[in-house]
Amino acid sequence: MSIEIADSQGTFPLNNQVYDVLAVIHEKSKALETYDKYLQDLQADNTLRQIMVQIRHDDQQHVEKLKEHLTRLLQSSSSTYARE
Repeated sequence: MSIEIADSQGTFPLNNQVYDVLAVIHEKSKALETYDKYLQDLQADNTLRQIMVQIRHDDQQHVEKLKEHLTRLLQSSSSTYARE
């Protein structure tokens, strides 16, 4: 299923995969900001701080993987759109 998005150049399809990946990147990015705020509060508890640092690191890795995948999806969508 495609979602129609309008911009100044007209309408183009945004498929569900692209939308879903964008949504997850957005949510994980918000989480990264939240971890940064929490880490400031965890100066006294080094064990919990290390756990949060690891979780933040994992989420950052997930965002990077999703960005790579998004690039592939967008390139695939562009070539499909160009053929139409």
